[in-house]
Order: sequence, then C-alpha cells, then structure tokens
Amino acid sequence: MRIASQVKTSPRPATDPELPALHRLAIVYLLLPVVIWLASWFDWWVGLPAVALLACAFRRPLSGSWKPPPPSATVAAVLAAAAVLVMMTAAGGVFDVHNRPDWQDHRVKLVDLGRSSPAYLADPLAPWRTRAEPAPATPPLLRYYLGWYMAPGLAARWWGPAALNWAVPLWTWAGAALMALLFTRRRRGRDAVLAFAVLFFFNGMDFVRVPVTEGKEWIDRYVEINGWPAFVLQEERPFALTSRFNDLLWAPQHLFPAGLGALLCLQLRRHPRFLAVLGVLLAAAAFWSPFVAVGLLPLLAVVLWENGVRPLLRWPNLCLAGPLFGLVALYLTAGTLDFPRGWIWETYDWPELTRRLLVFYLTEFLLLALLLLAVRPALRREPFFIVAVATLLLLPVYCYNDLNAIYARGAVPSHLLLSWFCAGAVTRRSRAAVRRGGGRRAAFAGLALVLGVGAITPAADLARSLGEHGSFRYEQAGRTTLIDLPRFRRREKVAYDVPELLRLLLREPPDVPARRRPGEPLVRSVFDVHLDDGKLIHVRDRCAPADLEAPFFAHVIPVSPDDLPRHLLRSGFERRRGRRVERYGDRCVAAISLPEYPVARVVTGQRASHGVIWRTEIVFDAVVGQRESGGRL
Repeated sequence: MRIASQVKTSPRPATDPELPALHRLAIVYLLLPVVIWLASWFDWWVGLPAVALLACAFRRPLSGSWKPPPPSATVAAVLAAAAVLVMMTAAGGVFDVHNRPDWQDHRVKLVDLGRSSPAYLADPLAPWRTRAEPAPATPPLLRYYLGWYMAPGLAARWWGPAALNWAVPLWTWAGAALMALLFTRRRRGRDAVLAFAVLFFFNGMDFVRVPVTEGKEWIDRYVEINGWPAFVLQEERPFALTSRFNDLLWAPQHLFPAGLGALLCLQLRRHPRFLAVLGVLLAAAAFWSPFVAVGLLPLLAVVLWENGVRPLLRWPNLCLAGPLFGLVALYLTAGTLDFPRGWIWETYDWPELTRRLLVFYLTEFLLLALLLLAVRPALRREPFFIVAVATLLLLPVYCYNDLNAIYARGAVPSHLLLSWFCAGAVTRRSRAAVRRGGGRRAAFAGLALVLGVGAITPAADLARSLGEHGSFRYEQAGRTTLIDLPRFRRREKVAYDVPELLRLLLREPPDVPARRRPGEPLVRSVFDVHLDDGKLIHVRDRCAPADLEAPFFAHVIPVSPDDLPRHLLRSGFERRRGRRVERYGDRCVAAISLPEYPVARVVTGQRASHGVIWRTEIVFDAVVGQRESGGRL
C-alpha cells in the first residue's frame, strides 16, 4: 500500500516542459535583430503587426523562470574567457585592425545604421553628375545580412557613433558567451576548459594541406604577418573552412547564427516548444546570414527525420515562417545579384579537382571523422554526425561569389557539430573508456594529434591579433559611408534599384536633393579638388581610362596631433585612400572622406605602382574651414 501511495502521488512528467533559460536567451539573441529591423525599417502598418505576431508566437517558448542559476566557477570562467577572446578581435576595441577591409566594411555599416532607419546612403557625387546621367528615384539602400549589426546600430541611432565603442563589444561578447555556454553545458572543470578550446580552436590541418596542395609554388606565396605564418591566406576559396576564432575575428555576422542555430537544433531536437517555432527561427537565421540558413537546412532534415512533420505543424511555423522568410528574401535580393557562381568542376579540370578535393577532405575533416568513429563507435548511429559529415562533403560542389560564401559560411553549422563530437571524445569519461579498451588508444592519440595540428592556424590568428597596435574609436569613422567604398567592395551591400514592393513596405526615404551646381574648387590641378560636406571631391571633365585605374590618396594632418589614433602618432598624419571613382560621360569623379577632427592641411593626389602621378597640398584656414564644412574643420 505504501508503494501504491507513492506512485499515485508522484508528479507526472511534464508533456510540455519549459525551455532551459540559457536556450531561451539564445533564441532572444537571434530574434532581437529581426524585431529591431521590423520595427525601425518598415512602415507602421507592416512593422507593428509583425512584431506583435512574433511576440504572440514566442510567448510560450520564452515563458518560464528567468531566475539565474547559482553562481558557478565554470560559468564565470567561460564568461571571462569569451570576453578575453572578444577583446583580442577588432570587435573588442582593444586591438585595432584598421588596415583590414573586413573591419573597414563592418565599421562603415555600423555607422550608416546609426544615421538613418532604413539606412539610405547619401550619394556624395550627385552634384557632379552630368545632365545626361539620370538621377535615382531614391537614394541607395544598405542591403546586407544585418543580424549582427542591428542592435549596435540602434544604440548608435539613439546615442550617436560613440555608443558603438561599448555596444559592439558588449553585443559580440553576448553572442560568444551564449555560444560557449551552450557548448560547455553540463561540463565542469577540465572538461569545460577542453570543450571551450575545441570550440574556438577547432580547425583543419592547414599546416599540412597548404604545402601539399600548392607544392613548390607555396614557398613563393608564403606570407608572414607579425612573424606568424598566415596559412589561412593561402586557401583556395572553393575549399575554405576556418576556425570559430577566425570567424569571430573577421565574420561575427555569420558565426553567431551558425553556432547558436546548430547547438539549439542539437540540444532541443525533441523539445515541443522549440519545434513549434523552428521555422520562424530558420527565417530569422536567414536575416542574419542566408548562407548559414542554407547550412542549417540539413539539420532541419534531421529534426524532421526524428520527430516527423506533425510537431512542426504549429501556427507560428505555418503562418509566420513563410511571410518572414519572404520579407527577408525580398530585402536581400533587392538590386543586382550579379556575382560569380557555378559548379566547381567548371573551375578545375577533373584530375586537378580530384587531387584538391581528396587532400582537402582528408586534412580538413574526413580523417578526423574516421578517428572519431574509432574512438566513439556509437556515432555511427548519430544522425547529426552523419549529416554533418555529408554536408561537408557535398556543399563545395556549387560555388557562389568570389569567396564561395555558400561553403565558407554555410558549412559552419556542420563544422561546429563536428567539433562538438570531438569535445565529447576528449572528456574525462571518454578518456577513461579509452584506457580500459586498449584497442582505441591509437585512434585517440591520432585524434589528439589531428586536433593539435589543426589548432596551429587559429593560434597563429590569435598571435597576429595580439600584434596589432592601437585602438579604434567609432567617432573616428567621421563622414565615411558605405557608398564611399570601392564598387567591388560595396556591390553586394548596396541596392541601387530598390523593387517597388519593398519601397512600398519600407519607411519613406529622405528627399533626394535637387541637382545643384558645384562651387569653385579649392585647388585646380590634374583633377580639380572641391570640398563638399566633409569630403574632398576630385573632378576631371575629360579623363582617360588610366585616370580610373590609379587610386587616389589623402594624407590628413590634424590641427592637434592628439586627435590622431595612437598608432598614427609617430607618422603625424592619417592616410586615407580614395573610396570611389565614377565616370559620368567624359567626367571622372572620386571622393575621399575627411575625419571629424579639425584638419590643418591635406596632401592629396594619385599614386600608381611606379610612384606618385600627381599631388597637391591644401592648407585650411581655421575660419574658412569651419564655414565650408559646417564647423567640423
């Protein structure tokens, strides 16, 4: 009777348990940029209902206790280690990578988002268009996968560019910390340390692959940065896999949806509340990065295989996922999409392709997967492991754009899952099982060797980041905008021809200024140099094709040397390159943005490979400079 009483009064297992708080935080992190985008970019009759529907859809998945767990030394160590890694990237604001195009692009997009919502880009060369050049109906629109940028951009919109100095590190640290906490979940002590190291330093054996693939030519192409070998720079782009630290260093906008999305699918694979909104989260991941969304589709197939279709047939997936994905697709496909694409065998002949693929597969992940199977035979029945390896094998067959972003970014979820299974193979329990079963010791030693050799490349990335000097303040971005970047760098980020449907849904753009006659130039030289809205405009009415090829430069000498970034104090000036060269009929026009701080003089001109073609010096009078540039000079 006592046993029966105990059985009768014991609580029944919950059929619809709440999601763990950590996973709910990860979902909020992925959704918040979409909510900001809908609320601030779209007209009220689109944005407000969409945000309300998302709130209703995620009310139940996000419900539950938000009380933080008791403090843990492991959690504190993971949070601190994630902060240290973020500080070692340009996102942290401590180590400056001012000379790298990746972060030049990141910074101008963040500043542009702080200027207007939606981020319409003013054309500084509009006054110099010829009469035959048609004026655009609306200003160009920032068109990019903006998930990582939206929250810091909103801070810059509210409090100015200086807010980016704390918003970018804080937002990046939140993403890295959430990903690290999910990856090290239920691990303690040394196991958590090993898992954290595997997460960020898991990489293929570039140290072996690059010399084998490139042969003797690799010696001539060998590059060192700050004394460390830059193996990742030698990668052939159709076959590119990088470590998570490298992704954090250069592409956080792709890393966080890939890492959080893959870990959520893995750890909540059978949770009914997660399955009810999985389609909406996939559409949100497409806003973060469409290439990552492609890489998450195989994981969605695993979830469907294990659960069937019925758990996903909930109203959020049926009513919201499709419209949200359509809205994201409409925005991301605005303007031109004329990028290189095609099958991989169109780039290489079959013998060369076979050789490169075999070397790439073996050194990057296939040998590692075989050793994992030897150490953990149960992985043969793990569908996520099988699908991850299959995705890494099949995804390179189609290439998109110069960097093959489908593979470089779309493979990150599967690559991260492979590192998850490797982290499980080096835990204390797994090591004890290997010691008991002596037949697997050789496989475990091989796995440790492969992981160690693969960590050389991210370790070199870390060493190079420590070699960067100085820091960056977002106020120094000045008047530079995305439209000032060279055309090849802004072509996938700027939409010149916004579709009529998207224009109807977005908020009204600012009025396009009427074409006005330019004033007198500051200097007449090979190119006439004008000062307009904080930019030096170089204009030549009759130019030759050679004038378009030579880049423009400007050496900016400030009134006070203290206004220069720390790494420029020795040189005494800031070097700015021509961001844009356009041709309107016979006229060539180029713009260089000046900084926000007071400027004493500028040396500007054109430079070719054999040296300076022409140069001129402009000395600013303080009163004239203030009047000409609205008090900025």
